[in-house]
Amino acid sequence: MNRIYVVDDEPDMVDLLATVLRGEGHEVETYTDGRTALARVLEEPPDLLLLDLMMPDLDGFELLKLLRLDSRGRNVMVLVVSARTGHRAQIETLQLGANAYIYKPFSPRELASQVRQLLGAKEGPASG
Repeated sequence: MNRIYVVDDEPDMVDLLATVLRGEGHEVETYTDGRTALARVLEEPPDLLLLDLMMPDLDGFELLKLLRLDSRGRNVMVLVVSARTGHRAQIETLQLGANAYIYKPFSPRELASQVRQLLGAKEGPASG
């Protein structure tokens, strides 16, 4: 079972993400602010972090920067889930170290597929 942290300031989005991920068999922790999430990630890194960009106080861009500057967060897989469309935000987050980016709104299948792909990449190719 993979541990996934969801960080988004919109309660409805947090519920949707958590429901989809739990339905896929993942252990999910949810956070509605960047500072609390960053502290938790550095305390006990997850297998995957789902991160919204537009949050008050510590936004997703800053959280990602701080995460990548700390040795405890440098290798955490990050999937940005954002309503910010256009290539600028996507390119900026990928340059900051995000592993993937999907746009809101998304389908539950799209989310589940992206998560499977990222977690599979983290585990490496199957031997056999």
